[in-house]
Amino acid sequence: MIDIIDKDSIFYENITRGIDNKLICFSEDGNKIIYNCSRTYSTSFKNPEEKVRASYFVELVLDYQYPKEKIDIEVKVERRTPDDRADIVVYEDEELKAPYLIVETKKDGISDSEFTQAIEQAFGNANSKRAQYAIVVAGNTKTAFNVAGFNSSEREKNVIADIPIKYGKAPKYKFTKGDKSKDLKIAYREDLISALKKSHSSVWQGGKLAPTTAFDEVSKLLFCKLKDEKKTKKNEHYKFQIGSHETPNEVADRVQKIYEQAKTDDPQVFKERINLSSEIIYNVVEHLQGLTLSKTDLDTKGVAFEIFMKDFFIGKMGQFFTPRPVVQFCVKMMEPKQSLRVIDPSCGSGGFLLYAMDEVRQYAEENYDDLEAFTHWHSFAEKKLFGIEINDQIARVCKMNMIIHDDGHTNVIGHDALDGLDKMQKLNSEFKENSFDLILSNPPFGATIKSKEVKYIKSFDLGKNGTSERKTQKSEILFIERCVQLAKKGTGKIAIVVPEGIMTNSSLQYVRDYILEHCELLASVSLPESAFSHFGAGIKSSLLFLRRKKDKEKLGDYTVFMAVAKQVGISSTGREEENELYSDKSESIYNQWKLYSKNKSIYKNTDNCYTIKLSEINKEGPLNAIRYIWKPTFKNKVGKITDIADIVSDKITPTSEDNEFSNFALIRMDELQNNPVRIDNVIYCLGSEIEGSLKIVKPGDILLARLGPSMLNRKIVVVPPIPQVVDYIVASPEFIVIRPKDLKDSFYITGVLRTDLMLKYMYSKTRGGTPSRYRLNEDDFKELDFPIVGDKARETKSTNFSKALTDYHKAIQDAEKKLLQSHTIIENDL
Repeated sequence: MIDIIDKDSIFYENITRGIDNKLICFSEDGNKIIYNCSRTYSTSFKNPEEKVRASYFVELVLDYQYPKEKIDIEVKVERRTPDDRADIVVYEDEELKAPYLIVETKKDGISDSEFTQAIEQAFGNANSKRAQYAIVVAGNTKTAFNVAGFNSSEREKNVIADIPIKYGKAPKYKFTKGDKSKDLKIAYREDLISALKKSHSSVWQGGKLAPTTAFDEVSKLLFCKLKDEKKTKKNEHYKFQIGSHETPNEVADRVQKIYEQAKTDDPQVFKERINLSSEIIYNVVEHLQGLTLSKTDLDTKGVAFEIFMKDFFIGKMGQFFTPRPVVQFCVKMMEPKQSLRVIDPSCGSGGFLLYAMDEVRQYAEENYDDLEAFTHWHSFAEKKLFGIEINDQIARVCKMNMIIHDDGHTNVIGHDALDGLDKMQKLNSEFKENSFDLILSNPPFGATIKSKEVKYIKSFDLGKNGTSERKTQKSEILFIERCVQLAKKGTGKIAIVVPEGIMTNSSLQYVRDYILEHCELLASVSLPESAFSHFGAGIKSSLLFLRRKKDKEKLGDYTVFMAVAKQVGISSTGREEENELYSDKSESIYNQWKLYSKNKSIYKNTDNCYTIKLSEINKEGPLNAIRYIWKPTFKNKVGKITDIADIVSDKITPTSEDNEFSNFALIRMDELQNNPVRIDNVIYCLGSEIEGSLKIVKPGDILLARLGPSMLNRKIVVVPPIPQVVDYIVASPEFIVIRPKDLKDSFYITGVLRTDLMLKYMYSKTRGGTPSRYRLNEDDFKELDFPIVGDKARETKSTNFSKALTDYHKAIQDAEKKLLQSHTIIENDL
């Protein structure tokens, strides 16, 4: 049963110690825990409170030196409700007649109000048993009281820093720097996550503060905690803790003084004072006081702070977060080194910067001794890491995140990264064009920048249409140009997240032309739609890896690395899944990239990684990897659809004055079932009853749904003869209209298009921003390879497929008729 406890927690450590010292054990099935105290006591271990009680029982014996023979569990409390029992009682005597300490244990993560109720319960039990001390334990949050020396209603002045060790005297302060037994504990990941969440819960107050305001206030207190740990001298008591008999006002005043001094030392991070009541500051100190942030390893802090931020901001500010696996992959691909200048112009919470710093840190720790390693990566963090974030609150989150990770926040500024670089240089002179070695960015998607609101659009090449300034431009497009500007000419590399629309849409070819004109396309990696879903963003995206060219540099027809990831380590619901981007597996995209980089001429394609020539990309236009990954190999002669059919786009507007009284036969996309075998629902009406522009079609034409989901549902049909006399047969503009040069080929073409082979091939050529709106462009369709057998073979296949559709339709009709008959029989019996 102990396996259900997270190994990265104090509970697991203490319970393991208890088992080793024979203080506790478990039943064979693991469902019950057995305490070896003054008696043998067993109970279910399924209650989450039980792991807290077991953990603290072990601490009482091993750390506070109370004899297990003088400890009892689940002690009945007289003069209380019949079922009321004290969780743990420590006695002074061997006969268990003189209660000394009452322990009330609660599950980790309870609210402040629940903790207050637990205090009342502990006092009731302590007063009833006439115990001298009481303590409430809820995970790492613990509050102890001297009960005997004060009146029964006192709850402030009788707080003590900690219970006495072995019946001694309660200490004035519990935590002392440099004292092995009294120093702060290095935090386990789960314990740190829990402490952060409880701190936020105390500050947020169930929604009384705005989410970002609450996070700001928690960050200020974390800032104080870190500063106190670093500034406190050896053998001195830490100031960020609750001392014996201290009131909330006294604790809060001391924390405010830490904060004011820290602001003076580091004015970039916070400017306003802590805007919380003394009671809330006191509660947060309770949650955090026993854990060390400065000595806890960076991986633990990184994961804990990321989870804390992610859980808090998802649904509120998810756009400021890039999934950890995507960040890690981009940083690995870019290979940051201590000598390289790194910038993220849309840094959000700082993920890219932190991983770059961590990459340099790991290298230093593997290759240098402790002092050299620390100097190596700290100089990188201080002098080579840069970030820009337009949202001031998130910029502070980024700085706080980096402070938690030990440094790197000094070159993060709150500013609009698309504004003039000269303005940013007034904040930090290092923000210069053509000066950064590595640019890592997941720019904001979808925001429309308007020329009447900002002055800088005309300063961008992509902010112009020819020589004229565009009235509007998407933020992600301008960010591409800003990243290119920041990169060093000839050597600067860029890793950027780009929405699928930029990668594929015909109207944005000018953006792709700009990229290829100014950069070498090193790699394009297609991400699944689920990559960002857990963060509240469902936009299909790709990763582009670029190198900025020198002026007038010509590269010729070079090779590009392409990859398609179906899973990136985190599902749309936030669960862990296989990470195809970066893992130990040889087929991971990163490992394939390394093989490709080592020797491009002999690289062999895999199922999800391949190479392509720039000329082929230039021919088709799109940059997304999924477009080129799959091309069928046909057994028969291959040509183009245009060899045996025409793609027609004749249109008519039925509501026009000339057509409003004409008779129309209308074929709508929505009227077709999934996987239709024929068109049954033709709408006969006057032109005045039809909205929009439609395509003119004829019997024998093939209608191919060009919208991705409809195409995959095989909405591909032949226009039948129309029994009524009409002026026009029209169809939805969402169809591609294929007109066979010989009507005998209608069902041959339809049969080929409906195969899984062709559906997959056609879908790979769709364009669009989101999968639900991907469309197959007519020009792209014309360029597809298409199998063309001889005339007789086509006629035979066409006849056979037409008969198959007819037989299928008749079988369905017969089945529906029989089903209707069975309904009638049952109804008659009723």
